[in-house]
Amino acid sequence: MILTKSTRVFDAETGDELPRGEAPAWSVCVSSTRIKKFPGGEFGMPCILVLKRLPEGGSHDKLALNEILRDHGLAS
Repeated sequence: MILTKSTRVFDAETGDELPRGEAPAWSVCVSSTRIKKFPGGEFGMPCILVLKRLPEGGSHDKLALNEILRDHGLAS
């Protein structure tokens, strides 16, 4: 995923928009799209989706992170 100052960031649990261009510390994020309506149709605009916030300072192994992705239907 690419995070720039203008990238929109959304919380997957609440749907709230977070500050643009800022992924919360200790969070699991994925690139996503958000549907936006234009006169010419509906298009998917790139954004960052915050799936979960992890306890700060903890150690998080790959299995735990993969489980978070599986819980959201994103792991293969």
